[in-house]
Amino acid sequence: MPSVQELYEFLSSKFPKSYSCDWDNDGLMVCTNLNREVVRVLCTLDVTDAAVDHAISNNFDVIVSHHPLIFSPLKCVSATDAKSRRIMKLISHNISVMSFHSRLDAAPGGLNDVFAKLMGLSDVETVEVDGERVCRIGTVQTPTTCAEFAAFAKKTLGAERVLYAEAGMPVHRVAVCGGDGKDFVEAVKAAGADSYITGQLSYNIMEEASEIGLNMFEAGHFFTEDFIVGYLTLLILKEYTQVQTAYFGSNLVKAI
Repeated sequence: MPSVQELYEFLSSKFPKSYSCDWDNDGLMVCTNLNREVVRVLCTLDVTDAAVDHAISNNFDVIVSHHPLIFSPLKCVSATDAKSRRIMKLISHNISVMSFHSRLDAAPGGLNDVFAKLMGLSDVETVEVDGERVCRIGTVQTPTTCAEFAAFAKKTLGAERVLYAEAGMPVHRVAVCGGDGKDFVEAVKAAGADSYITGQLSYNIMEEASEIGLNMFEAGHFFTEDFIVGYLTLLILKEYTQVQTAYFGSNLVKAI
């Protein structure tokens, strides 16, 4: 069985810290003992209260997440603060948390490479924006309509809905970005994309799809990232065959 330190170093070898964005805070979030043996690992997109309670109830040693448990600096560690309560609960039960955020997005073989594969893209390339290597761009095997591509994305990602805005051309050269990708519209257009799918855009941006010359698809922040959680469970299990891994669905944003 690996130690907490060994598990963190293994995942860091797959998703190196050098791929983290400057604005990000990822890595080892909570740990009381780096040498603790890891038997059970819970993988989740977000370290929610429900995820923490599930980890405690089911005797998990480590939580591995995509979104950082601690992103902004803590102003206090107090029972009056929700995040502090979560952290104190983790510490009291000796559960470590490690989060791999923008480096998991950007690293080769990470979230956006998996996203591109799920969307059936070939000839995939990285789009770099201000040093960030997050977006990917590739080609669909057969050009399709926006409605057909939106339906395919909804089914493949298990999304509750996919919003789309047409620019008057078939979907052929597609850019992908998991999560909030609204800041990369100009960059993926400049890289040669005729279509762009991400988790979050905005009404105003999508309204300008025809002027920009880019088909746009918004599939939801959670649904354009959550697939990586299952990938992490398999990655850990492949390396440490005796470790038990499990997935926890952390989506708190529902649609009807």
